[in-house]
Amino acid sequence: MFKDAVTLDLNEYLKQVYGDPEIRVIYERIEERGEPEHGPDIYSIELPQPLINVLEKRGIRRLYRFQYEAYRRILSGENVIITAGTGTGKTEAFFIPLAKIILSSREKQYPYAIITYPTKALARDQVKRFSEYLVYKALSIGIYDGDTPTQQRKRLALMPPSIIVSNPDMIHIGLIYSPHIRKFVENTQSLVFDELHIYEGVLGSHLHHLIHRIKLFKKSKPQFIASSATIANPKEFAESIFEEEFSVVQGSLMRKGTAIHVFVSAGPLSRWSVTASIVSFLAENNLKFIVFIDSQQLAEVFANIVERKYNVRVGVHRAGLSQEVRRNVEEQLRQGQIHGVISTPTLELGIDIGAIDAVVMAAPAPSYAKYIQRAGRAGRRKKGYIITVLGDDPIDSYYANNPEEFFAQELTPSVIEPLNEEVLKTHLTAFLLQVGRISINEIPVEWRRVIEDLILERVVKKYGPYVSVNYPRARSYFSERTSIRLEGPLIEVIDAETEEILTTRELPVAVLELFPGAIYFYSKRPYRVLELDLEKKRARVKRVEEELEVYTKPLYTVDIRDYEVLSEKVSNLGFKVSYSKVLLELLVEKYIVRDVYSGELISIVELSKPIVYKYVTRATMFKLPEYSELNVWGSAEAYHAIEHATIYASRITSGAGLTDLGGISYPSGDIIIYDAVVGGSGISKLLYERLENTLKIAYDIMSRCKCEDGCPRCIYSPYCGNNNKVLSRKKAVYILSDVLARKRMVVESPLSSKYGSPLV
Repeated sequence: MFKDAVTLDLNEYLKQVYGDPEIRVIYERIEERGEPEHGPDIYSIELPQPLINVLEKRGIRRLYRFQYEAYRRILSGENVIITAGTGTGKTEAFFIPLAKIILSSREKQYPYAIITYPTKALARDQVKRFSEYLVYKALSIGIYDGDTPTQQRKRLALMPPSIIVSNPDMIHIGLIYSPHIRKFVENTQSLVFDELHIYEGVLGSHLHHLIHRIKLFKKSKPQFIASSATIANPKEFAESIFEEEFSVVQGSLMRKGTAIHVFVSAGPLSRWSVTASIVSFLAENNLKFIVFIDSQQLAEVFANIVERKYNVRVGVHRAGLSQEVRRNVEEQLRQGQIHGVISTPTLELGIDIGAIDAVVMAAPAPSYAKYIQRAGRAGRRKKGYIITVLGDDPIDSYYANNPEEFFAQELTPSVIEPLNEEVLKTHLTAFLLQVGRISINEIPVEWRRVIEDLILERVVKKYGPYVSVNYPRARSYFSERTSIRLEGPLIEVIDAETEEILTTRELPVAVLELFPGAIYFYSKRPYRVLELDLEKKRARVKRVEEELEVYTKPLYTVDIRDYEVLSEKVSNLGFKVSYSKVLLELLVEKYIVRDVYSGELISIVELSKPIVYKYVTRATMFKLPEYSELNVWGSAEAYHAIEHATIYASRITSGAGLTDLGGISYPSGDIIIYDAVVGGSGISKLLYERLENTLKIAYDIMSRCKCEDGCPRCIYSPYCGNNNKVLSRKKAVYILSDVLARKRMVVESPLSSKYGSPLV
């Protein structure tokens, strides 16, 4: 039985609340880790005495082996990426050698290093940690970001410290508009990027092109240093971003201390109901918690439920809320004014929010790397609990039956899509605003792909071999692209009564959340969407005063309007697959209203005017054999089910989150799995490389299910655009069993002969 007392108590609590043997703790794993392998003592590696004094004061008299390896490689000038588990000393691994260089150097052209963090909050936490090293005037640190007061910025510019702490967003904007940032970047010898794993997808593509701009701007190439807690392919990923050769320093990827990993089955109930009960149990036992939910709207709805129904005080922490709101939530958690926080991935990073006793994942994390990252938030100072709620979707069922496989899985590689056109246009425009004019031959080859697009948009001009900027138009164009966090154009959400901008939401997801009639939650309060204007990029909403116990979901279709094949191959299973640039058309015509607690369908509402949005992204496309014994309807049922199962299986093979990928299928056997962000994130490219294994897992999920012909455990998806209609598990298994056995071959390329209506 269970070895840990809290696990046992939780199981008993669930029995008392529900009286259902299916709703219970089904797995417990106790993880105990010691310290990483030790290296040399601090007295034998030629550290300056002031630095030794600080390390002694902090109780550090010996480096870990990986810290010493990083120390040697950084001192030798190599580009280095350091990977190690939560709380094992990654920061010291790069900071100690930088401090030694600064304290030992006679040249005082500062800043010597710029250390960047993905968020301002994390940067400020780390500056507090670095302050312990500032006992000697030759080592100084200053923080320069959007929250730094003007007078302090001027002081930092007049007398630059030896280390500047900032974020990539500040450098992105500052290279254009800030002489201070340009001076810092020009002088720095080392650029450090902590938490590199955060820079996947679109954010990583932005960083890749920001590095291009830094290299073009600087007279000499800097040393690049990166660190990450959880990453499968550190060398490959770092080199894809920086386009430089990197050395890898590998520490232990596991955490310090004791962690209790717990899987809870929600049985026949909604995962949200069971998660809310777990939250109530934690609050009753004075265990401080974070609940991770990967949807902004679900996080808001869930927080509303646990406060009203369970009387548990929680905050919401997510993108789209102001910095002031998020900092207030962090402070409330630190001070114990709330029991816990309902968070999207914004709290995955190591922001200091005090001791967290438990992390609850309302659904399995999008990838094993993210699971490890989130798990690391619990029990940093003592025992920590990581509780994952398993519902009835295919991946949950797979891990409920095979829990050991969950912890034995490999980390999926981190990827970026460097050819995302929106990102390319942003950084070429930014660079031309810096320099005015440049020879086309002197800019990166990738940027040349979008010159004609920017000419059509009147942002740049071309004169023979040169390209120059149209300043008024370019400044206006860039003003909408100052954030490197965006995955698409922004829709402003406006309170119709006060005309106040409540928040913003990115396209295309905004279309699926802000259609007229939708219930939209902001700061745990419900609003009704009155209007969505894509041309003006705004949605008008009105506060709903009564407490709602319903939620809305769009019924939509997605269709391919155009495509360009970027790469094509014949898979090992005998059909053609391509990685392509695609133009998608998203069409919302109806929406459904469901009960929050039971999920019961209440009504289907037709929009007075359909919402249409077109955008370019990247996709994996493949063509499966056609079967004459299946009519068009039967074929549509089979291929639609295969599309759903492929997206589910890609969570295992490609690290895709629940909403990272979308899909389209046609009765002709053409299936498209696309990046659900404008321009592409790189995940569909990884799926392109791993499609055969993904289809094997999809077949395994469907063939093992005991349902009649489709259920949430095999092919039903909460994100299906047509409410899980036209699906057949049996027909999908029939086709995939032939495909995996290579019984039928396909000669046509994807979409070359498609027919029928698309299903998503």
